[in-house]
Amino acid sequence: MTQREEAASAQTASPSSPQPWGKRLGVFLLHEQEARSVRWFEVLFTLTFLLNMGRCLLGWPEWLTADGFHLNTLETRWLGYPPPMPLMTAGWQVLVFAGLIFSGGWMFILGKWRRLALLLLWSCAVYAQQVDVLSSHSLNKLYIAIYTLLLLGPGMWRDPTSGRLMQSVAMLRVLQASLILIYLAAGLVKVEGAWISNPDVLWSQVQGLYRTEMTAWLLNLLPHGAWSAMQHFALAFELLAPLLFTVGRLRVFTLLFGLTFHLTIALLMKDLIYFSLQMAAFYALFIKKDEWLCFEHWLSRCVRRLTEEIGG
Repeated sequence: MTQREEAASAQTASPSSPQPWGKRLGVFLLHEQEARSVRWFEVLFTLTFLLNMGRCLLGWPEWLTADGFHLNTLETRWLGYPPPMPLMTAGWQVLVFAGLIFSGGWMFILGKWRRLALLLLWSCAVYAQQVDVLSSHSLNKLYIAIYTLLLLGPGMWRDPTSGRLMQSVAMLRVLQASLILIYLAAGLVKVEGAWISNPDVLWSQVQGLYRTEMTAWLLNLLPHGAWSAMQHFALAFELLAPLLFTVGRLRVFTLLFGLTFHLTIALLMKDLIYFSLQMAAFYALFIKKDEWLCFEHWLSRCVRRLTEEIGG
């Protein structure tokens, strides 16, 4: 075989030859790609933050002023928390705080002054956490963690040739891993809490503080074993999250099951709708950019049709 034939043979064989695992890992974690999935996550996640903050602001006297119960510095130190933030003493301070929350949120949703908007959202989330640590729960801690990641992580930019919004895929992978680890950690805690050995854990929990009217109706309607089945399905979903969210062929099933899982939580457990919406926002990260593009085109057509009908 001549040298020219050998070169042609090498060029033919090279596309099918496997790449080194290090190079494949680098592409998986570090290459630049269109940021459509992350951008949709940012919008949906921030909408849940604004919804949750709006709910809290409805009870602002108890939440932000001395009219409500708050731990003092000694009590927070004893519980292992940082010192509390100063309470607000006037209504105009609450208005400023609310203005910062919603102005930062809408700037971020609209993609304006991204870093400034993230800094405002992060600061408001930290203040909400520290001013009333008992009512903030893990819901607000996750907002702080995610906004910290977005603030410190790689930014987004427009590709000069295509105009597409681009970002390092590292941010997408970190956010996807965050959801998987949240599920796995929740499942491991449930295992320690006797969710395997005791089939009545869920049945007993929904009859207490978290019971809704629908839960009360279903407790009378469903057989006792149905609650045990839901308990074990939920536990299996959380423990198997690393597998379910990483195997491509299971993606559609996983997304549908997960959204149903959180819809059930929202309907059957009082006030956990905000947690369910927060978790559901992460599912945007597992929807492909082409699927988001199709959804955007469909949404644009619907808005255009609605505008034409209103305009007469």
